[in-house]
Amino acid sequence: MELLRLSKAAKRLGIHPMTLRQWALDGKILYTWVGRERRFSSVDVENMKRGSDSSRPRLELLYVRVSGSSGQESSLEAQEQELRVPRPVRSSRFSATAPRV
Repeated sequence: MELLRLSKAAKRLGIHPMTLRQWALDGKILYTWVGRERRFSSVDVENMKRGSDSSRPRLELLYVRVSGSSGQESSLEAQEQELRVPRPVRSSRFSATAPRV
C-alpha cells in the first residue's frame, strides 16, 4: 500500500484536487495526515476509481438564457437585422479644419 499525495491521487481519479479535498472533508474517502499534508491510500483510490462509474450519479447542467425587448418576443431574423442597421455617428465638438486660438 502506497500513500499518495493529494495531487497524485486526484490525477489517478481524473478529478480536480479541490474535489478530492472536498470528498475527504465529506468523508467519501479516507485519508491520513503526514505532517501537514493529507495522504490517500492507493488501495482506497483504486476502489474509488472502480466504484465511481456505477455508484456516483453523473450530474449534467443545462443553461438556457432567454431575453426579449420590453416583453415582446422577436424572431432571430429581426434581432440579426437590428444588429446590421448602422448607428448614427456622433460628431465631435472640435473642428479638425482650423486650430483654435
